[in-house]
Amino acid sequence: MIHRVQATIDLRALQHNFQIARQRAGSQRVVAVIKANAYGHGLEEVAGALTDADIYGVTEVHEALALKATGTDKPIVVLQGLMTEDDLNLVSEHTLQLVVHSADQLPLIDQHFSKAPPKQPITLWLKMDSGMGRLGISPQGYATTFTALKARPYVREVIMMTHLANASLPNSPLNLMQLQAFREVEKTLSGEHPVTSIPSSSGILADLDTACDIARPGIMLYGSSPFDWREENLRREQFGLKAVMTLQARIIAVKDLRAGDNIGYCSQFICPTDMRVGIVSMGYADGYPSNAPNNTPVMVGERRTTTVGRVSMDMLAIDLSAMPDVVAGDIATLWGNNLSLDEVAAATGILSYNLTCSINQRRVEFVYR
Repeated sequence: MIHRVQATIDLRALQHNFQIARQRAGSQRVVAVIKANAYGHGLEEVAGALTDADIYGVTEVHEALALKATGTDKPIVVLQGLMTEDDLNLVSEHTLQLVVHSADQLPLIDQHFSKAPPKQPITLWLKMDSGMGRLGISPQGYATTFTALKARPYVREVIMMTHLANASLPNSPLNLMQLQAFREVEKTLSGEHPVTSIPSSSGILADLDTACDIARPGIMLYGSSPFDWREENLRREQFGLKAVMTLQARIIAVKDLRAGDNIGYCSQFICPTDMRVGIVSMGYADGYPSNAPNNTPVMVGERRTTTVGRVSMDMLAIDLSAMPDVVAGDIATLWGNNLSLDEVAAATGILSYNLTCSINQRRVEFVYR
């Protein structure tokens, strides 16, 4: 029984979604991207369920150490790369794989490993900024850096990678521009036989030519489509993805209000008629979006209703006018199997990634099954 608010994590659904990523990736190796506490689902628990992954992907070395503490011997790539020189000690000690995203990082890496060579040669991922405009080396300087890095005595392998900015917009011209930039540099390195990595979830699911050696699924593993909710043919169900997180909270009060009564702070909702309203013990301190507008979808049992009024720190209100049988103690579902996280994201204007990452594990009970 849910005491107040609970997130149930369906590990079998997670494994199912990974297998869809695996199938769509074909012969590519698959990185399970479990950074940011596995998108808010629990780093260690998710990693323990995704043992079929070829590699784990995390943000920084301390996430990698948390995985190492579980006893895994699976390769781990640190996707955001080097933060401080001390990170290189950990990369060496734990044989981590590291993303390099700037030629300016090479002197520091060289200097460190000239004084303290790694126990065994390491794998580096060299990131190309093919059009994202964030981290990465420009296509013009990429081949020179790649070749120089591969010649370092402490390097076992250099993986050529990029990240598509608009893969969630499959018709965007930028996708083809980025892929063309990547392929042109790849051709110049044909003698080096580079191992390549391009697609994240949207690249895997979209009809784009992202053929390479390693795919990096993230959000799709957690049962969310990376595409616009309005594109019905690109929703999670169309790809066979299953919800992993079901977020539920207890209804702690039911009130009968009259037409003209206001609900919550700043009178965001004023009852147009007499209404029956439920108060749900879930608020922005728990991670529910504070900006959720009136009419954000909610489920009670198998029936749909909506929020009414502003979300508070610990509470939100829902319309129970069509549910006379619902009483205090019943459970509301904020998202899950029958209410897509992506639909809630579309209603609130907040990315599905953001919604799950925001759940406060100090206040929300997590249950794994």
